[in-house]
Amino acid sequence: MKMKVGSFYYLAVIFCLAILLPGCGGNKVGDQGKITVVIACTYNPIDIGCQIIDKSLDEFMKRNPDIKVKKIWLTEQYNAKLLTMIAGGNSPDIFRVSPDYIPTFAQKGILEPLDKYIAKSSVFKLDDFYPQVLYKYKYNTQHKTIGKGPIYGFGTDWSSDYTLFYNKDMFDKAGLSYPTGSMSWAEFRQTALKLTRVGDSGKEFGCRLVDVIPLIYQNGGSVFSPDGKKCLLNSPQAVEAFQYLVDLRIKDRVIPSASDMQAQNQLQLFQTGRLGMFLSGRHFVPIMQKQIKGLNWGVAPGIHQKKRINMVIGPFGWVISSKTRRKEAAWKLMEHLVVGDGVKELARAGYNIPAVKKIAESDMFLSNPNHPAGINKVFMDEVKYTVPSPLTPYAPTDRWQGIIAGELELACLKKQTAQQAAWNATRKINELLAENIGNKQ
Repeated sequence: MKMKVGSFYYLAVIFCLAILLPGCGGNKVGDQGKITVVIACTYNPIDIGCQIIDKSLDEFMKRNPDIKVKKIWLTEQYNAKLLTMIAGGNSPDIFRVSPDYIPTFAQKGILEPLDKYIAKSSVFKLDDFYPQVLYKYKYNTQHKTIGKGPIYGFGTDWSSDYTLFYNKDMFDKAGLSYPTGSMSWAEFRQTALKLTRVGDSGKEFGCRLVDVIPLIYQNGGSVFSPDGKKCLLNSPQAVEAFQYLVDLRIKDRVIPSASDMQAQNQLQLFQTGRLGMFLSGRHFVPIMQKQIKGLNWGVAPGIHQKKRINMVIGPFGWVISSKTRRKEAAWKLMEHLVVGDGVKELARAGYNIPAVKKIAESDMFLSNPNHPAGINKVFMDEVKYTVPSPLTPYAPTDRWQGIIAGELELACLKKQTAQQAAWNATRKINELLAENIGNKQ
């Protein structure tokens, strides 16, 4: 389940939720001697993933009659409310987070390290997971190193989030063959140009490409130095990526502008035949199936330049509070959530790529006849090219990403060049990093 990455500054929010949700820190023996374990998560009642998790928790309680699971499903402002609960000493026992929170949470002692539980578990083995989904959940607090050290959580599903979705009807109209392999930047640009035209219902756009970060990595660049203390967006590789994206927008005009998006969002543009290509993850497939009818669409590998690189933004996953007084019961629920029957139901439903390799590569997902034909193979073939999205322990992800987005938009409005956008973003992010590094010393 996707969830926006927020800032930890919400900890300053007043503790009103602790009053509205008394006892949400549970961790105590409930009615009739049951152990109460409190779980918190974003919740959308029409989302298939939420429905499956909800039902799987009911099944867990049936199988474990000595444990009561208290669900805190939050439909809005999840990050703010969760952080308010933590700040008020009223943390859930288990809660769902973006992995970009792990460094901050681990440094503050909010999370329970899970290695000792894994060592004793008969069903949990780290080798069973794709390494890309574990990377951000490992953190060494002493050396502030991401990807190494104790593990603090697990995602249940993930994706190569920059895989190509394309409108077959628009390709047919333009006389183009459907993409089967990874297109280079030049091939992607030429295809977008051929798909862009003025149609009966307005301008038809060749593509929508808004994130420069995967382009930087495809061009051999990086956002941060290996220790996360320096921003590298002023490198030639990063500047070229900025230039490529800005040119698509203001020179080639194959990408809808902000004003173009006011009347219709990305999905609506795609559905009405006004958008030829966009990049997204496997989690978008159920949305397409549910909301788009009568449209021919397909999925192809992501694009490339010097390197073929796709990227995983999450995966969003489960962590255990270090403050829980029912750690064994919480771990038992963690096992159920991450490697139990609920995960298998997510795989059968085609919600996303399962984080456990043997489930993802089994018939219940890879060759499931209820999923769109060939879709899963495309995404599974992208796995070997997929790397974790960049993360630094010295700045909130939403802050540095917001700086990049703001500078890019100024370039697209012709208020600065693409090179200036890259250099200004570098300067501002380095100022943010320096400020936070100084505060943490």
